Amino acid sequence: MTEARASATPRLPNTHSAGRLAAVDAARGVALIGMMMINLGTVRSDGWFNKVWTLPFGRASILFVVLAGVGMSLFQASRQHHSGRWPVLLWRALIFLLGGLALQVLTPAVSVILPTYGVLFLGALLWRRLSDRALAAVTLLMLLVGPVIVLADQIPGEHKTRMPTLGETPSTILHSLFLSGAYPLLVWVVPFLAGMWLGRQNLRDRTLQRRMVILGAAAAVVAFVTGQMSAMILGARADSGWGRLLTGAAHGQMPLWLVSSIGSATFIIGGALYFWPKISRWALPLAHVGQLAFTLYVIHFFVIAAMGGRIESRVVGVPVTIGLVLSFTAFATLWVRRWGVGPLERILRAAWLANIAKGRA
Repeated sequence: MTEARASATPRLPNTHSAGRLAAVDAARGVALIGMMMINLGTVRSDGWFNKVWTLPFGRASILFVVLAGVGMSLFQASRQHHSGRWPVLLWRALIFLLGGLALQVLTPAVSVILPTYGVLFLGALLWRRLSDRALAAVTLLMLLVGPVIVLADQIPGEHKTRMPTLGETPSTILHSLFLSGAYPLLVWVVPFLAGMWLGRQNLRDRTLQRRMVILGAAAAVVAFVTGQMSAMILGARADSGWGRLLTGAAHGQMPLWLVSSIGSATFIIGGALYFWPKISRWALPLAHVGQLAFTLYVIHFFVIAAMGGRIESRVVGVPVTIGLVLSFTAFATLWVRRWGVGPLERILRAAWLANIAKGRA
């Protein structure tokens, strides 16, 4: 009976208890910078510069969510026997959900991903009980089923990708979060679960890191090329109807885009882990940005609101984005060296809540 229970428990390597991996933080910094590049300006595909500048479109946000899944598994592993773990997790989910809905009021032109984070964190209370194999199976199932359900909801009428705000009705918020928003949960649960599966592996293993780089790159390229070819073959049918399931447009919520974006996320995380011993000295500021990702993410939305929305001109937008990235990097480096945990990250940690829960246990 004891052995049966032990085999049903998800495998969480002891190596994770050693502390946060700086390379993972650096990958999170890359994701944040990529999202800033997209959110501060407009997405355009004319000319080589715009194509290069908008490479993070549809990839940076997926990387962000994959890393959220990785972080969730690391959090669960580091606090396996901590009675205050789940109250803290519920607290974080509430902050992300309500805070994100409130933040969306500031910037209607740019979608806030935080409410999706909040619901995914709540779901982790259930998914933590799955074995590695079961978690991988659910991830694959949702990769196939989630886009179909979302597309079925879109076909009868106009699809609106606007994220909900705090003042809307519960039914509107739920429908937007799960089906019709910019980050529909039935689709975005896939990168989160994939990240949770990755986070359960021994990320310090060099063989695993190499596999992440090679397989991640292969998945990203093959899925992207397949999506481009199918879009060319389908022609006008690729923009509407069930033919969209075979396309891979960024933020199209379809399987090929998910595979390509999760592949690129795996490539970046694996590359950061594998090359960290060689690049840690100059890449450490990226890790600092990643450690303050929540704080900087919220601040950059206030910057967008202060500017009145996205910047249309690349002549203005590119220098502003670069200047903001450099400012954020300097701020994060100084803050981490002086105080360690970021201001909003400190709220998320809710040490007082963990202590209360621990005292009651």
